[in-house]
Amino acid sequence: MIAKNSSRSKSPQAASVSPVVRSGRASRSDGDATVRHIITQAGSLFAERGYADTTSKAICEAAGVNMAAVNYHFGSRDGLYLVLLKEVHREVMSLDFVRQIGHSAAPPSDKLYLLIEGLLRATYDAKSWHIRLWARELLAPSPLLSQIMEEDTLPKFEVLRDVIMELTGMPVADPQLLRCVLSVIGPVIMLLILDRRIATPIQPLYSHNVEDMARHMHTFTIAGLQAIAQQGGYAADTKDKAGKG
Repeated sequence: MIAKNSSRSKSPQAASVSPVVRSGRASRSDGDATVRHIITQAGSLFAERGYADTTSKAICEAAGVNMAAVNYHFGSRDGLYLVLLKEVHREVMSLDFVRQIGHSAAPPSDKLYLLIEGLLRATYDAKSWHIRLWARELLAPSPLLSQIMEEDTLPKFEVLRDVIMELTGMPVADPQLLRCVLSVIGPVIMLLILDRRIATPIQPLYSHNVEDMARHMHTFTIAGLQAIAQQGGYAADTKDKAGKG
């Protein structure tokens, strides 16, 4: 006969995990939650006040954590801010997503549409702190912007440049190519940095449908790129999957 386990008996699974290990797992879980909470609170504060006017003390107070928490988890306020800027790039439009578009077998016109639509969709998402923080960073750059530009912005810029090269047939050395890239991203940057709460001549655009905006900008951009390519004697490839220019 098999004796019944007493109420004090431990199951094999529970007995195999020591209190120290269980405590360590809980500690890591709590630490991850604290880090995430600090990031969220800091992101909102930096987006509201900017890099120069947001202190570690204010962040810790907003997060309800020990005053040493920023240094403990991130090394410094700059370390935390760098994490935030990296997260902005992942959340708004990750490099993997951009490269996936750039390396796809889709026609270059379709690639350009996906990039424009993705940027617009991220720009129109004003509910999170990510876009507002990035807009502040562009208007009032921190000492960390150059690092972010090199590590996160430049690789995305290169994908867009390469797509435009596919579209226009321009070589990378042609000075017109850089002007074309600026012409494509300029309108999106303007929409990004303007405060939609302030009355401006283009404020009504923020209520427009993202797909409608993307189609308009894509059509306008394709026509412009085609004209520039023809002026330069290049053979532009502006056909999409449906065969429309």
